[in-house]
Amino acid sequence: MVFGIPVLLCMDLQMEFVARHRPWADPDGEAIAAVCADILANARRSGWHVVHTQLHRGGPMIPGQGLPQAVPGCEPRPGEVLLKRAGVSAYAHPELESVLDGAMESGVVMMGFSAPMSLTTTLYDAQDRGHRLSLLEEAVGSAEVGEWSAHHTRLLCIETARKLGRLVRRAEFNGDLGETPSLAARA
Repeated sequence: MVFGIPVLLCMDLQMEFVARHRPWADPDGEAIAAVCADILANARRSGWHVVHTQLHRGGPMIPGQGLPQAVPGCEPRPGEVLLKRAGVSAYAHPELESVLDGAMESGVVMMGFSAPMSLTTTLYDAQDRGHRLSLLEEAVGSAEVGEWSAHHTRLLCIETARKLGRLVRRAEFNGDLGETPSLAARA
C-alpha cells in the first residue's frame, strides 16, 4: 500500500449473497451488487487501492453447496489484494491488519454484503484496533435474520456505523466513488 491513497475494502462481493433463494442472500442483492460494481469502477478510475475479502467455502458457504464466485463486475483484478477468510470479520484473515495499517493516513471505506454479520463485526474490530475504517451507506447488502427483514438488518448495520462515527456517503468523496442514490434511502 502507498501511504496517502485511500482504500476501498470490498466485503463478500460473492454470488452467495446475491443469488435468489440462497440462505444469506439479500432480496435486493442484484441492485446492491450493481451499486457496488459502479463504486468499484469509480474507485479504480480514481486510483484507489482495492482490497477484496471473501469467505471461502465453509461457514455460511457449505462445501459443495455455496456460491463463492465473485459478483459480475466486482471480480478482483491483478494488483488488487484478495484475502480469503474463514471467519466472519474481515480481520479473520491474518494479513488484513497489516494491509490496513498502511492506509491509516487516508482511511478505508468498506462496502459489500452480509451486514448483520461480516460488515458489523468488521466495524467493531476496526474500532478495537484504532483503524480508520468507515461503512459506505449506499453499498450495504444484508440478509434476513429470523423475523428481521434484510431491510431491517441493513438499517441496524448502518445505524451501528453512524453511532460509532464510521458512516460515510459517496458524496463525501468528490466524485471519486460516483454518485448513485442510496438503496437504504429508497426503501
